[in-house]
Amino acid sequence: MLVRVVAAVVASVSLVLLARARRRLVVVDVQGPSMEPTLYDGDRVLVRRTPLAAIRTGDLVVVARPSLPEFAAAGPWVIKRVAATAGEQIPPVIRHSWAENDIDFAGAFVPDGRLLLLGDNPARSGDSRHWGFTTGDAVLGVVTRSMRPPARRRA
Repeated sequence: MLVRVVAAVVASVSLVLLARARRRLVVVDVQGPSMEPTLYDGDRVLVRRTPLAAIRTGDLVVVARPSLPEFAAAGPWVIKRVAATAGEQIPPVIRHSWAENDIDFAGAFVPDGRLLLLGDNPARSGDSRHWGFTTGDAVLGVVTRSMRPPARRRA
């Protein structure tokens, strides 16, 4: 009898923990070459849902794809590296890109509730150089690990 009770408690606790993990963790497929050599098309990443306040410069984040026609080709998410967070100076690479395209970047610092994002492969990445600031409500979370298929792992 005691064994059944313990087994039932363990099973219940396991289900609760699994449900919590599913709410906090998401698997996202990498699409396109914008994050090479860090991530490759077809890789998968494990994403931890993270509030905007916990995101730091240098983190890899998953955000909702911008609703601009030129970025509508693939799935609903994009993966980029955080170039700057609220209160940080706008990086020169983004300021220069915006100036070339006659975009007013409203000062030298990232406003509250916003991020600036860059792809690791700048020649093949649509990112904040093209679409500007990303809002905090667009953030799904931070990439915690790559789950590259074994056949594609590089030494």
